[in-house]
Amino acid sequence: MTATGRPCRLVVCRGCCCGTAKKRPGVDHEGQLERLGGLRDGRGRRVPLRTSTCLGPCFQANVVVVQPSSEGRERGGRPVWLGEFSEDGLIDDLGDWIREGGPGAAPLPEALAARVTSKDAEKPKKAKKAKKTKKAEKAEKKPGKKAKKAVKKVEKAAKKAKRAAKEAGAAAADRSAPTKKTKKAKKAKKG
Repeated sequence: MTATGRPCRLVVCRGCCCGTAKKRPGVDHEGQLERLGGLRDGRGRRVPLRTSTCLGPCFQANVVVVQPSSEGRERGGRPVWLGEFSEDGLIDDLGDWIREGGPGAAPLPEALAARVTSKDAEKPKKAKKAKKTKKAEKAEKKPGKKAKKAVKKVEKAAKKAKRAAKEAGAAAADRSAPTKKTKKAKKAKKG
């Protein structure tokens, strides 16, 4: 790198989702910013760090953009967007990469390559449920003829049982009520 050239620069998203415990609980977001701000390039120069409002791909919070150094830009390096940047080990990998030259000057480490995203990244859509055919919907709504007959039989049996229980209850009530005949029959048995 040339002494007059600009070092790599970092842009860290701290908008609506990135840098919040709500989106990424258990991450020391302030500590992460401090560590990123303390990174140095291969010449010992401090890597400029800028925080930004929402960069876009919120579903991949925390987002960090690594802009190439002057030398990296001359070699064709372009900004590299990293998503889900919340593990401490990633900061170490990023620091090593920047010390080697960063975008355009050094190959991207595997750990960081797995996190590459873009400003245009779209949230993956949930898989749609298979559509039901009209025939399947009808079968679900209307039971078949056999099922209808079975339901009618059960309903008829329930009515019959209810009627029988009612009649049995009435007959039991009739037996327990004293009648003239039963009083006479009792007197005849006693006497």
